[in-house]
Amino acid sequence: MMIMPEKIQGSKRDLPDNIMAAQGVRIMLIRNLDVEDGIVNGTFGTISHIVMSEGGLPYAKLIGLQLDNPTAGQRFRKKLLGPSDNLVYIERSEENLSCKKGVVRRQFPIKLAFACTAHKVQGMTMTSAVVCLKRVFEPGMAYVALSRTTSLQGLTITDFEEKKIYADPGIMTALENMNHASFQSARPLLTLFKSVDLPPETLTVIHHNTQGLPSHIVDLKVHHELRRADVLCLTETHLSGSSVSPTFHLEEYNMFTRSRQLSYNTCVDMARKDGGGVAVYCRGNVQAEPRRKEEDHQRTAVDLSTIENNIKDHHCPAASLSSVTEHAPL
Repeated sequence: MMIMPEKIQGSKRDLPDNIMAAQGVRIMLIRNLDVEDGIVNGTFGTISHIVMSEGGLPYAKLIGLQLDNPTAGQRFRKKLLGPSDNLVYIERSEENLSCKKGVVRRQFPIKLAFACTAHKVQGMTMTSAVVCLKRVFEPGMAYVALSRTTSLQGLTITDFEEKKIYADPGIMTALENMNHASFQSARPLLTLFKSVDLPPETLTVIHHNTQGLPSHIVDLKVHHELRRADVLCLTETHLSGSSVSPTFHLEEYNMFTRSRQLSYNTCVDMARKDGGGVAVYCRGNVQAEPRRKEEDHQRTAVDLSTIENNIKDHHCPAASLSSVTEHAPL
């Protein structure tokens, strides 16, 4: 390996050229280090300890983080000898630079995050936040930022302009045209199953947005209503790659998954984004198999996180098609 004599400036997709940081600064991870352990792109924390090298030219060897999520990073703790400090220690990551062929950069996958965009906090819950509406530039963006706190007392707004809070006109039109349904007679699934004798040929299909299967797989395994499904369709699994850890398997179910990275053939930038992904759990007594690849090529829709399964239940002589699809983020 040869060290480059001159400084090479990477692109926005590369690991940062330089990091100006110290103990006490707020940071955000910009890479997935361990999805199952919650060390993922978008994780926030504070630098509490910087471990320097011993001997020779001093350089930062490890960075100890106090993460906002106290349950994340269990496997990244206790990397130092001596008493545990309960910090999450990360090392430098290695990646090929996209702008320079054959050049590898070794850098900590973090960036300063005393503030962040509304897109990065989507799905997060916090007790307090300061929201600046000055740079709102698209429908729904203000709503995402303003709805993160658990109380109004914890919300501080700067640069407030009422016109910044608006919805997409197309969505408003679609809502007006939707058929209205009454929920007065709606009952939880568990109550429905207890009070109604379902015919033996009934196939129960349930859809659920998990907002990150690694964070909610324990909840899913003990959820009395979701486990009533013969076919359980999940979106926003946040799984990556083509193989799935046994951690995500459900007893008595067969699992089919498709990550976002494997779903986009023509839109490379979208494939590189984190999140997304779909999964289907089919109960063992339900005969299910994914559609063949040649059938996938015949589809007119492309670049969607989609799983299509041919399903034939032993109670139902007719075969059916189960499909779970997740649209691209706007």
